[in-house]
Amino acid sequence: MRFALSLTALLLGSAAHADDILIRADIAAATVYLSGADVTRSAEVTLPAAAHRLLIALPDAAQADRLAVTGPEGLTLGPLERISGFAITEGALDTPAQAQARAAVETAEEALRVALDAVATADGTIRALEAQMDYLAALTRGGSDGAAMPGDPALVPQLLATLGSETARVQAELLAARAERRTLTEAVTDAQDALAAASDALARLRPLGTAVDVIAVPVQAMDATEGTIRLDYLTYGAGWEPGYEIRLDSGTGALELARFVTVYASGSALWQGVEMSFSTAEPNRQRIPSVLSPSPARIVEPQPPASDAAGFASSLQRLVEPEAMAVMEPVMVEDRAALRIEGLSLRYDYATPVSIGPSGEAVLPLDALTLQAETEARAVPRFDETAFLVATATNDSGEPILPGYARFYRDGALVGEDLLPMIAAGAEAEMGFGPLDHLRLMWIDRSLAEGDRGLFTSASTQERRIGFGVENTSDRAETVRLLYATPFAEQEDLGLDLSLSPAPDARDVDELRGVHAWSLELGPGETGMVELTVTLDWPEDQRLTWRP
Repeated sequence: MRFALSLTALLLGSAAHADDILIRADIAAATVYLSGADVTRSAEVTLPAAAHRLLIALPDAAQADRLAVTGPEGLTLGPLERISGFAITEGALDTPAQAQARAAVETAEEALRVALDAVATADGTIRALEAQMDYLAALTRGGSDGAAMPGDPALVPQLLATLGSETARVQAELLAARAERRTLTEAVTDAQDALAAASDALARLRPLGTAVDVIAVPVQAMDATEGTIRLDYLTYGAGWEPGYEIRLDSGTGALELARFVTVYASGSALWQGVEMSFSTAEPNRQRIPSVLSPSPARIVEPQPPASDAAGFASSLQRLVEPEAMAVMEPVMVEDRAALRIEGLSLRYDYATPVSIGPSGEAVLPLDALTLQAETEARAVPRFDETAFLVATATNDSGEPILPGYARFYRDGALVGEDLLPMIAAGAEAEMGFGPLDHLRLMWIDRSLAEGDRGLFTSASTQERRIGFGVENTSDRAETVRLLYATPFAEQEDLGLDLSLSPAPDARDVDELRGVHAWSLELGPGETGMVELTVTLDWPEDQRLTWRP
């Protein structure tokens, strides 16, 4: 369904040519790439038969590339021209929502003026009453400025009563006026807050203001013409990235990947109600192979080795400063997009129009994939304190699972956050779902144990005895896969004699030499141990670098 757009088309006055027509064309549709977007703006126009110049407002003109304008039949279009900072009347190209928000700002401004005037009037009333109080006080004090005492003593009480009653009246009115001013001051504060909120609401709608970049297009209408003007362009001010909530049911092995899209847009463009598709294509990706140049061999004078300090510092910085990621709130996800495979890329057509708010990004639910996983409790006792639950699943969804930020849930509980790597269609992937605290790992250097015969070592010989294993502290049986990197020798002069009890169930796991695996069946409260003994000998003029 095509999303209906509002339009304002204004014939400009004396500030522009008589045949200039200023058009607001909002973003109607966009194909958003991982970096960049193909954007379509559209507007309905009515043009009389004549030559005109269309001025299409384009607030993100600085980010627009590969501009193209199309129009209805019967309209001849000339070459495009960019015009920066074209002056317009404030509010001339407002959408209905922006016009309503602007009217709310004007109403709030008027309310603030009324509230300020009321405070000013109250201040005047207070100053008049304070002047009366000062005069009554002067009369009461007597002296040259005071009230003259009457010649008839019988009139003295009447004078005093009059002064007292007037003082009381003015004092009461002054107190009332000050109380009313406090109320009016609160009204000013409320009006200021209302104005700030109205101004913020208008700013969130990103009105065009009094100057905007435009695309000028000469047009010739042979007859009166009505139809749609479209402006298409590529911008790198937008993009998207996938995100996931991955939920494992450890009892059944069901693995659900709820997929999200985080779409972002920078700049001053208004993205409201946009028909949106998300593509995995990358317009700026390298298209052709690199060009080779001849590579002659030469000899030069030897140079002293350069310091690796700068490179090491750079690598360390990348390790200690991981990339920040957006946080998503868990939500129930339904399918919101239809998948299309376009050559080597994928495209998801989103089911509903998309709006991007003032933050510049929106998190949208996409769909959910369900895979069947096999789970295992995996133990690495040399480096960890507990075993971990690991799920292995094959991506049989028929499409690749793109790399992205993910939250991992085990049986409804959040266990961690991490980056999910690319999982090709048909590929197998492992995912970790947190520690299993009831499976406690042990590693003991028995060579150093008290009461044993101790560590045997010399300048060219060493014997070590290591014990490692798992204790099941729960009340249920567990199967644990234990992994350990045993020593091996690749040099003829280094002799190595290794014994393992029990023998491993798998050797050189994942083609990693010396990494062996044991499958331990542990009942409630049971402990499974593996004993390793290794003897090494080497020439006396050499040094052993291995340690258990």
